[in-house]
Amino acid sequence: MIRLGYACISVKTKNNPNKKTTVAQLNKLEPQARLKKLRQILQTNFFNLMDLLAYNVEHQIFLYRLPSEFVPLATHSAAENWDWAREFAWDFRKTGEFIRNNGIRLTAHPGHFCILNSDKPAVVKTTIADLAYHAKVFDLLELDDNSVLVTHIGAVGDDRSAALDRFAANFEQLPDAVKRRLAVENDDTSFTMAEALELCERLKLPMVFDYHHHRCLNNGENWVDYLPRIIQTWGNRTPKMHMSSPKSESDFRAHADNINPEEFVSFLSALADYNVDIVLECKKKDDALLTLRRELRKRGIEAEALASAP
Repeated sequence: MIRLGYACISVKTKNNPNKKTTVAQLNKLEPQARLKKLRQILQTNFFNLMDLLAYNVEHQIFLYRLPSEFVPLATHSAAENWDWAREFAWDFRKTGEFIRNNGIRLTAHPGHFCILNSDKPAVVKTTIADLAYHAKVFDLLELDDNSVLVTHIGAVGDDRSAALDRFAANFEQLPDAVKRRLAVENDDTSFTMAEALELCERLKLPMVFDYHHHRCLNNGENWVDYLPRIIQTWGNRTPKMHMSSPKSESDFRAHADNINPEEFVSFLSALADYNVDIVLECKKKDDALLTLRRELRKRGIEAEALASAP
């Protein structure tokens, strides 16, 4: 069975946990006013997250990607004197209870500035700080290791092998809290499914297979042949994958508004023997999920587990 989820923003509800500010806006304020603004934003994000999670449960959606900006400017020097973890300990605890009690799986996907295999020490340093922030949020929520942090391998540079070795070397610098949550995804421009899988097997990391990225970048591999190895990287955790449809043949890398149901049925057929969580990366977010669910039912397909995790 599968479970479907979506990323960050609901288009069907008005409250989303991604409210933010800018450094420029903060710099216009006195120190105490800065802290007040940051606190107000995080409080709003907690309120919106609880509202959104309740909406998800109501619609039997138990997989959700938390926006990276949930804690505003958490890793920026503008917020260095703000102990958000202590101040919002109660909010983290109560939100975590709701998540666990309803069997929701929360994941995160740090942004494109997160490049662990960079050859620039400053970039690696900020990447580690960003990953540590995401791990801290999930630890404060008391979530298990199914709440993974998904990252791409990074830049190729002039030497693919050296780029992969750099990722492996920099991985050793990560705090244990990050290491136990990190997962690696194949991308659409740099590293293929096969390369990501080999790196995951080397570092004993789970691999997030992205179907659309594989269609964009491959060396002729049939992903189904690699599926048992991909599943194996997850051990006792539930495998997580990404699915999207191309916007058009001329703009193939871009994500479409919705999932092509015929493509999804084909994708699904290979997963019949597995329990897999699938994040749909569509412009229409939760609306695309609900639309796909209806399309599957029209075809008499009941592959989705419409219940929370045990």
